[in-house]
Amino acid sequence: MEEAAVVSFPQMDAATFAPQLVWLAITFVVLYFVMARVVVPRITGILETRDAKVASDLGSAQAMKAQADTALSTYERLSAQARATAQQLAAEARAAANAKQAAELEALDGRLAATGRKAEADVAAARAKAMEGLRDLAAEIAQATAEKLVGSKLNRDAAAKAVDAELKAGK
Repeated sequence: MEEAAVVSFPQMDAATFAPQLVWLAITFVVLYFVMARVVVPRITGILETRDAKVASDLGSAQAMKAQADTALSTYERLSAQARATAQQLAAEARAAANAKQAAELEALDGRLAATGRKAEADVAAARAKAMEGLRDLAAEIAQATAEKLVGSKLNRDAAAKAVDAELKAGK
């Protein structure tokens, strides 16, 4: 027969149960004290530090949010002031441009009126000059006609008086 290989498990041997249980208890107590005195306080310290950092970061974030809100309200106030100032400046510029345009228009009207009066005076002077020339021409024609009709030479002053009398009567 073949000998069967016997596999032996010492932890399953009932004779070694007691020492194994003692070593289990010792190991458990040592690991418990190591965990309780070293590992857990470190983990607790890390968690407390982390909580403190999170709380600090939240406080910083709230402070920054308050600053951002303040900056936003300041920006909105300054933006409104800038818009109001720009509108006021635009209104002033429009008023100044309208005033300047009105002054230029008035000056132009004055120049046009002066030019019109000068033109009317020039026309009146030209008319008077033309009428004088026409009066002289009419006097010469009357003198020449009278000479041909009557046969005697008519005085130039008498011809001019006769033309003036007819011109006054014709008006």
